Amino acid sequence: MRHGQRIFLNKIKLLFCIVAFFACLAGTFRIYYTAPVEANAEKVVRVGYFVEEGFQLGDQDGEVKSGYGYDFLQRLKLYTNWKYEYVYGPYGELYDKLVKGEIDLLGGLAYRPEREAVLSYPKNPMGASQYLFFKRSSNNHVTTEPESLNGKRIGTLTGAHAKVVEKYIATHNIQATVIVYEDLKERNRALKNGDIDVMLAEAYNTFRDMGFEVCLEGGTTDFYLAVNKARPDILADLNRAQHRLYKENQNYISDLSRKWFKRTVFTSALSPEERQWLENHHTFRVGYLNHYLPYCDTDANGEVTGVVKDLVPEIFKALGYTDIDVQYKGYETGVDLTRALQNNDIDVIFPALSNYWITEEYDMLPSDPVINSYFNILYKGDYPDMSTAKIAIASRLGVLDDFRAVYYPDNKVIYFDSDEEAMDAVVRGEADVVIVSGLRTEFLLHKKSSYSVLRTIQLPDDASLGFAGMNADAVGVSVLNHGITLMDKDFTLTRSYAYMPHLEMTPGEFLKQNIWIPVGAILVISSLIVFFIYRENSRNREHLDESEKQIQEITVLNSILQDRQLRLEELTAAQDVQLEKTKVLNEMLQSQHKKLEEAREAADVANQAKTSFLFNMSHDIRTPLNAIIGFTELEERDPDNVELNKEYRKKVKLASYQLLDILNNVLEMSRIENKKVVIDEELEDGIKLLNACVAVFEGEIKKKNLKLEVSCDLQHRYLYLDKTHLSEVVMNIVSNSVKYTPEGGMIQIRVKELPGKKAEQCLVEVSIKDTGIGMSEEFVAEIFEQFSRARNTSQSGIQGTGLGMAIVKNLVEMMNGEIEVHSKLGEGTEIVFRTPHRIGEKPSAAVDSNVQEAAPDFSGKRILLVEDNELNAEIATAILEDSGFKVEHACDGVECVDMLTKAEAGYYDMILMDIQMPNLNGYEATRKIRNLDDKAKANIIIVAMTANAFKEDKERALEVGMNDHLAKPIDVKKMMDTLTYLFKKAEA
Repeated sequence: MRHGQRIFLNKIKLLFCIVAFFACLAGTFRIYYTAPVEANAEKVVRVGYFVEEGFQLGDQDGEVKSGYGYDFLQRLKLYTNWKYEYVYGPYGELYDKLVKGEIDLLGGLAYRPEREAVLSYPKNPMGASQYLFFKRSSNNHVTTEPESLNGKRIGTLTGAHAKVVEKYIATHNIQATVIVYEDLKERNRALKNGDIDVMLAEAYNTFRDMGFEVCLEGGTTDFYLAVNKARPDILADLNRAQHRLYKENQNYISDLSRKWFKRTVFTSALSPEERQWLENHHTFRVGYLNHYLPYCDTDANGEVTGVVKDLVPEIFKALGYTDIDVQYKGYETGVDLTRALQNNDIDVIFPALSNYWITEEYDMLPSDPVINSYFNILYKGDYPDMSTAKIAIASRLGVLDDFRAVYYPDNKVIYFDSDEEAMDAVVRGEADVVIVSGLRTEFLLHKKSSYSVLRTIQLPDDASLGFAGMNADAVGVSVLNHGITLMDKDFTLTRSYAYMPHLEMTPGEFLKQNIWIPVGAILVISSLIVFFIYRENSRNREHLDESEKQIQEITVLNSILQDRQLRLEELTAAQDVQLEKTKVLNEMLQSQHKKLEEAREAADVANQAKTSFLFNMSHDIRTPLNAIIGFTELEERDPDNVELNKEYRKKVKLASYQLLDILNNVLEMSRIENKKVVIDEELEDGIKLLNACVAVFEGEIKKKNLKLEVSCDLQHRYLYLDKTHLSEVVMNIVSNSVKYTPEGGMIQIRVKELPGKKAEQCLVEVSIKDTGIGMSEEFVAEIFEQFSRARNTSQSGIQGTGLGMAIVKNLVEMMNGEIEVHSKLGEGTEIVFRTPHRIGEKPSAAVDSNVQEAAPDFSGKRILLVEDNELNAEIATAILEDSGFKVEHACDGVECVDMLTKAEAGYYDMILMDIQMPNLNGYEATRKIRNLDDKAKANIIIVAMTANAFKEDKERALEVGMNDHLAKPIDVKKMMDTLTYLFKKAEA
């Protein structure tokens, strides 16, 4: 029976083994079968990958990849079955590939409504970018005021960057030139080389060693991981993945930003005060506490040891200042350490509790923490109640008592000179606990065998340790905080392990750990001691009871006195605060009163100057007007005297030009004040420019019999300069010399080349000296002020507005130059200015033609004159018809467009267009004409003829589609030359 049961059981076992074998075999096949399916289920995603510091690094296969964008892509793989295929290139090139469908994903794109037609955005952004404007540190023309961007060249990248710039300049009404770059390296190079004045970049950039600094905040925008429009499956995957990611970790974006953008332009850039502090401190004195390893100590050679030795140099290394001489000095107690800081024997102390309440008591400031230290308590027996425990503290270690004062202020404290004495007190039962540093606990417990009875537990509150400095040196503490922010946060903890103290056992400790050796002798001595102690205690017990009662009474009285003293201190402090507030308010009132007085005086001076200006201008304008009116009336009286009337007309024309010069000076000063003048440098012949300026005054010089000496010493004849404004400076100064130098005097003009600050630059110095009437010292001091003249026109008989030298000084400074005046009344004046210029090469020779062209024949040409002023229209019509033109007149832009539209194509050969007209101005009329369906009419020659005579007015006319620009008053020769050129160009 039993034999049969065994056979049956063996068969069952065999069957079970066979089933298990096939089950394993099937599982193996299943594994091998499903593995390829899972591999094949991966979705290949083509990712556009461009390099940008902090955002994405490693732009080749095999290179280490990292950065904000790269980490974000890898995190998404937790929620998708994506496999990335990286496509490398510049941002602009990769954007084009995304639009064309050659890649599937591209990170860092801002949202733009117009982009939704060519690419897809997920529901959530991958981060946010703050944009800043950067300038060269040496560029003082760009400030923290948005208006300083007027007339500047702003560099930006395509896409979101360009949109931010456009929005910023539109919001602040800024007139600037925006230059768009495809590649950020090209943009950075342009700013460094001075091709642009400012550039827009993300705030997380550092631009180390490039000489850039922040000048303005540009704005903030979200950026996305954009998807190829033809891949809705990837967009759906991305939306699901981002939803899960942000749901699981709501702080993921901020954590990722802190990881990669910790060292940004804000954190790495020192403030001017910090930079100045570092420049002034070639040495840095650090006071530290002795016998407090692993933090600090003095070794056998008298040198500093501990983590403080490595920590301070690391802070200055993070700031980029490695040449500072760090000097260390050890102190035995925390009291000595604090006193040395207060006496200015040292700059900072270490370690100090990073707690403002503690440091404020000593008029100190704590630095940011360099390590979060935990503290332990050592106790004997059962765990004590920390709310009532009697605490033993090593008084020389000020950090421990500071910690106790913060977290256990109400506990009774017993102070000892060292950690060992405090621990001995706990062993003896005189104190309930002793507070020790967590890193020193093991070392202290092994110092004595008697400490084996002590237990240890970590306190719930940790403490941050750092440096401390005096309030008076707040900038120094700020410098330390800056360096601590930039260095590795675990540096102090990591280095502290290298300085952990090592215990050497003394012979006495050896005997204590082998107590059985002296135990016999100790028992005998102890018995005798116990006997005498018992007898003495019996005698003193009564005295002790009475003393304890007295101590309790004294303790109660002491508590009452302390409470009253505390209230008195609070009242005193409140009174001091009120006194300080009153003092500050008085100072503010005095300051406001002073500012109001200064503003009133400035307003009085300005009003007086403007009153004088209006008086002078009234006279100066009336003088040429009187000539114009007078000579016109004289001509009317004797119309038949041709020769005399011809002379009258010449004088009327001369007076008209004088009046035009006065108005031009006033307008030029207004443009300078409104920052509308732009320095535009082009390659010019410097010697030719000087000769042209001097030639203007040859007639006046000969008329006054003046002696003129001109010398030009330029090693580089061809320079990049602003011909118009440099000529204006020279001619203004020479004009004054000619005006104020009496007949028979002398004018010297000397030009020489000086070395420039850069290899490709030179400095041009121009000296204009005369033997004229000179100026007083008082007037020389205010010669560059607007409306200033030593004598008015009535007194001197010389025309002038008092604006010429103000214009000269402003133009010289806009060209980054300098000007100085030397003059003595009755002896003459010398004005010297220097301007830097880039050195150029001689241009290829142009072919000159000496063939005299025949006078142009305009017969048969029909001009449509658009002019709302009847007098101006009559003058222009007479001039044009006298030259052979047929002229038709339109009163405004609406009538002009209507007449052109109704006429046959080719009926009008040209349009002379005024700008400021009612109903429709010249710019808008030009735009309408250029947009006509009839191309023959749309391409008609259009010339602006307007009183808007400045360079920017001409540029705007060309920008709206006009062919050229003529300024009023009409220069007949220039007008005919311009019309001839345009007709020839059209025929060609």
